[in-house]
Amino acid sequence: MEVIGVIGIIAALVFFIWASMRGWSVMISAPITAIIIILTNQLDLAQYFISDPKHSYLAGLGSFVTKNFLIFLLSAILGKFLDASGAARSIAQALMSKVGKNPFWVLVGTAAVAALLTYGGVSLFVVMFALIPLVRPIFKECDIPWHLFVASFALGATGITMAMIPGTPAAANVVAANGCGVTVTSAPVLGIVAAAIMVVLSLIYYKRIIAKAQARGEHYDCELPESELDLTNIPKVGVAIAPLIILIAIILIGAGMHVANIVYIAMVIVIILCLILFAPQLKGKVKQTFAEGAKDSFGPTLFTAAGVGIGSVIAAASGFTVIQNAIYAMPGGTLVSAATLSFVLGGIVGSGTGALGIVTQNFLAPYLASGVSAAAIYKVIAIAATTGGALPNSGSMFGMLNAMGLDHRRAYKHFFWIDIVFSLIALAVVILLGSLGVA
Repeated sequence: MEVIGVIGIIAALVFFIWASMRGWSVMISAPITAIIIILTNQLDLAQYFISDPKHSYLAGLGSFVTKNFLIFLLSAILGKFLDASGAARSIAQALMSKVGKNPFWVLVGTAAVAALLTYGGVSLFVVMFALIPLVRPIFKECDIPWHLFVASFALGATGITMAMIPGTPAAANVVAANGCGVTVTSAPVLGIVAAAIMVVLSLIYYKRIIAKAQARGEHYDCELPESELDLTNIPKVGVAIAPLIILIAIILIGAGMHVANIVYIAMVIVIILCLILFAPQLKGKVKQTFAEGAKDSFGPTLFTAAGVGIGSVIAAASGFTVIQNAIYAMPGGTLVSAATLSFVLGGIVGSGTGALGIVTQNFLAPYLASGVSAAAIYKVIAIAATTGGALPNSGSMFGMLNAMGLDHRRAYKHFFWIDIVFSLIALAVVILLGSLGVA
């Protein structure tokens, strides 16, 4: 019967991916996926969909909302203040004066800003909500199709700074390093090589997708609502960018001092700072801006949580145990096995960080006892898990695309090429170098 459980998990995930690409709402496809897994693995439907406090679908969904709703809420409110005040437009105009109207350099510049912010310790979703109003005027002015924003975001925010660049403070990278007993700056050569491969392949990809969009006659087509601005009354760029600089500074200093919940503290401080700095531009719009920011946070939060709930059910399925044992016994050596397990878990759970939490807590001991460098194992599992976490069934994918005003059909292909294909190429090189003793 375990074979049926394995088939059930695979069939459920295939359905989930198919439904995502066909434009189904994740709020419908995710619970159906969970039910398929429950039934094919002979689990009690009521218990594992509703009532089990740890492994039910609703428990997984609810746990994610409980842990993450505040960051989604604060991030969306900050993004709305940057938009409604004209600060985003001011920064965008300054960036345009540097990168010009060449679409290639706009994509590169956007990726660079995303990488700088995430490498500075700013949460992925904070960066997303801040970056969208920041670059949307540039894309509009340069008439760049909005779905190409995903290509920039994928490289800068969810690609090289998730687990590749040495020292990145992303949660996934920290979990992997702690689990392997090394630091986040370990295996620097492997990390730099992986990041370099990603950057080179992504830049080639940028050239290709821009040419294809131009050949099709595509234009700027963002469907997100825009704030009406008095362009004669937007803040100067120094004032406009101050909240973002202060946000990064507070997070970095607070993290260095081990201040608990520093990201939440930083967000509240910076939102208050926006009220002060942008008072002339926000006059009469403060209440409305708060309300619109709060409203914008609901969709991404619930869409992400709906996908995460599936991982809770899979963790209790007997079919998952079979998959796990097969990976342990596969040929190719320690790094290949560790990478495969981490990638598969990332895809199943729909979260690189969640997968690394499972790997480091439950499955790491045999790999660390194999004699292979702990630093190499750390880098391999970190890259593999975050790559698996970028599959289309990832809850974060639904949340991010929803916040961007896009869907899987129009925009997931950019995540696929950059965060899956290019990342797997980089991972293969890292595994090869790690097997040769390079770290």
